[in-house]
Amino acid sequence: MFHSFTSAFKAGYESVEKGKDIHISDYKMICTLPTDLLEKTGSVTNVRTGEQASIIPIISMVEAPTKENDTFHALNRIASFISVIAGIFCLLQFFYLIRNINRGDIFSWKNVKFLRKLGWALILLFICTLASIVIGNYEASQVLQLNGCEFSYTFAFSDATLILGFISLLVAEVFAIGLKMKEEQDLTI
Repeated sequence: MFHSFTSAFKAGYESVEKGKDIHISDYKMICTLPTDLLEKTGSVTNVRTGEQASIIPIISMVEAPTKENDTFHALNRIASFISVIAGIFCLLQFFYLIRNINRGDIFSWKNVKFLRKLGWALILLFICTLASIVIGNYEASQVLQLNGCEFSYTFAFSDATLILGFISLLVAEVFAIGLKMKEEQDLTI
């Protein structure tokens, strides 16, 4: 992913430097499922042996030039922007949590707050990623007809960020209950 980002940045920088417009392909992230698992839907070359190996594309980037639909483009860009912000926010919350733990401040209300924010940010990240895939599937389905597979959202839901978000919220609640019990015990003594 970092290599893709740096390559795209370099290409954009060089095009501005030379004063030329570059053609940017309109790729969509789509989720597909094969209609027949025995049918060969794609292949790649094994570099070590030189043989062709069958692949079943499930989550793919497909070049699908679509008509300008401002609503879908705006929604996709908003979802992508929120995904980036949520991802950065998750990293910051995780960093703050680790910093507090390294300082010996493990069971504190600050950490409960960090864990809750981390959990909700991960869930938001999942929702925005899913929205982007749904929009990509819809836009691609308007211009492409797939052979041997069909558009599907099955594997779009298998994102680990949703599970991690719920685990983070669960751990936050366990910490909160433990802190409340500790406060009650301190008051009774």
